[in-house]
Amino acid sequence: MNTLMSKALAALILGSALATGIATAQTCDGVVVKDVCLPTDLGRLNISYGQFEDIYFLSGFPRLEYLDMGFNPVHDLSPLGSLPKLTYLDLGEMRLDGAALDLAPLAGLTALIELDISENDITNLSALGNLPKLESLTAFDTDINDLAPLANLHSLRVLQLQDTPVSDISALAGLPNLEALYLNRTEVSDLSALRSLPNLQILGLPNGSRITGQSKIKAVLAE
Repeated sequence: MNTLMSKALAALILGSALATGIATAQTCDGVVVKDVCLPTDLGRLNISYGQFEDIYFLSGFPRLEYLDMGFNPVHDLSPLGSLPKLTYLDLGEMRLDGAALDLAPLAGLTALIELDISENDITNLSALGNLPKLESLTAFDTDINDLAPLANLHSLRVLQLQDTPVSDISALAGLPNLEALYLNRTEVSDLSALRSLPNLQILGLPNGSRITGQSKIKAVLAE
């Protein structure tokens, strides 16, 4: 095929693709995301690694319960506030340019059970303080050092804080359902607050080691 014919064919293919995209957008009864028409009643959505810079289209999916949007260069999380049914949310590694991630829009997501905010520039957890159903918080490799907002998360069972500058864990003393706590490579030196946790079964220590089993954990905490 000669060059002229190749260019003509390429133009035809490109024109058809654009026409199809426009037609899809015009006839879609749902939400168009990157030329794909998605129904508004979706319960699960995975857009991780999608190179999305904004997520305003998410407000078109009010029934979402599961959302994985990690590894996207998103700074404004405000559209998440319109997803009250979310029980699972993955925001892992969205700090692609080193900018801080503001969690304020998560404050009203009271149905959340699992949340991953790992590998982000995050220092303020106050938005998470009133999430009564939260059972799992993955926050390793962040800049968190104040755990006070977690003090009333009585449903919390798993907390991952590896590779953070956390040094004071006294706020965790009132979390009776905590079963797994990872403090690997943190600045914590006083573990006495954990003695009041009756269900702790896995403990990652600041020195990088891990202890499993309630009796072994109690023995270490008694030292």
